[in-house]
Amino acid sequence: MLRLQSTRALSKLAAPARSNVRMMSAFSHMSDNDPEVLEKEKKEHLEKEEKKWNEKLASFSEASVKADQSEDKPIDVLQKESSAEMKKQHSEVKSTVK
Repeated sequence: MLRLQSTRALSKLAAPARSNVRMMSAFSHMSDNDPEVLEKEKKEHLEKEEKKWNEKLASFSEASVKADQSEDKPIDVLQKESSAEMKKQHSEVKSTVK
C-alpha cells in the first residue's frame, strides 16, 4: 500500500501544468491572429513605399527562420534597438489616441 501511495504522489508531481501550455496552430502569427491587428498591419505595409520586414505579419515559423538567419549582435545593441522600437510604437499609439 505504501508503494501505491508513492506512485500516486509521483504521478501528481510529474503531471504537466496544463494552464501554462498554449496551443498554436501551424498558421499562428506574431500578432496572435488578431484580425484587427493583421488588417491594420497589412494596410500600413501596402501604403509604405519601402517594404520592410514586418514581424506582425509573419507566422511564428517565419519569425524563427528570420531570427536564425540574422546576424549576431551584442546584447547592448539589441537592447538599444528594442528600446527605440518600443518608444516609436508608444508614440504612434499615443498620437492615434488623442
